[in-house]
Amino acid sequence: MTESPLEAWTYESRPIKLYSICLVKNEDDVITQTLSHAAGHCEKIFVLDNGSTDRTWELVRSLSQVNPQIVPFPQTFESFRESLRAIVYYEVGAELSEDDWWLILDADEFLAEDPQPIIRQAVREGADVIRAWQISFGFTEEDLRAWEEGRDSRYKPIFERRRYYRIDWQEKRMFPNRRDLLWGNTIVPASLKKTCTRRILNRHYPLRDPEQMQKRLLARFGHPTCFRHVTSPDWRHVIRDSRKLVYYRDGDPWRFTLSALARYYTRRFGQRLKKKYSRMVGNWDGSISGGRDRAGILNPGQTVTEQVTTVTDKSR
Repeated sequence: MTESPLEAWTYESRPIKLYSICLVKNEDDVITQTLSHAAGHCEKIFVLDNGSTDRTWELVRSLSQVNPQIVPFPQTFESFRESLRAIVYYEVGAELSEDDWWLILDADEFLAEDPQPIIRQAVREGADVIRAWQISFGFTEEDLRAWEEGRDSRYKPIFERRRYYRIDWQEKRMFPNRRDLLWGNTIVPASLKKTCTRRILNRHYPLRDPEQMQKRLLARFGHPTCFRHVTSPDWRHVIRDSRKLVYYRDGDPWRFTLSALARYYTRRFGQRLKKKYSRMVGNWDGSISGGRDRAGILNPGQTVTEQVTTVTDKSR
């Protein structure tokens, strides 16, 4: 039966419910700002703490007492994997509608625009994943000078503290709630196929001050399966040159630079070559299977324990 114009207008005018999975660890200097900002876009934000040793977990629980949109999940102390987010997805997703959408939110990220028009465009296109341009704010020599001179403080909003950025990376960030989605050791379910033609802009603040940067790098350096881009535990190695970044003033349009775009597409091209080569080698010696089960993709029919065990076993 064809829907009436009134029914179509009602669907187009009502907000699409957006739920978020936020995997956190040791982000007590920014987590309150992140969750408060996300509450402006999301029905619920499900927070999974991966063994914080600072005040992050305490702050999350305190926020949940005053804001019911923030829902703490039990802490997990397992080694970090992208697939930890599947614990939340498989437990909550079955209770939601297939009209609802998910946002993958890191503890240092803030959507830079309203997601509703972009989700609606994805629905019209029949797309099942939305990619985000990451507006990556760096810690520069100017920020270091302000920190050393006492002009910088964690009491200030992060939007005021960090102003230098570049847009040089995309990641999959939003997808519809589907009961048949399969989740591998990836940031979003591995079975998503069609990407929306429009990207969403996402502010990212991974480098905030020397204390936070040192803690972040020590946690990531030498990780057995992730964070291979972290080549040193010394925070001084990640200080950026302000002359190579864009300075943001409130109200400015976001700027893409040729150098940042060249960096992005060079990395993407390299990744595709590496993936193609791996497949060629696998087809030759049989060491890499194209089968979904061997790729470490999770089956929604498994229990959470079985799902986690599947990915762990296949990553060894």
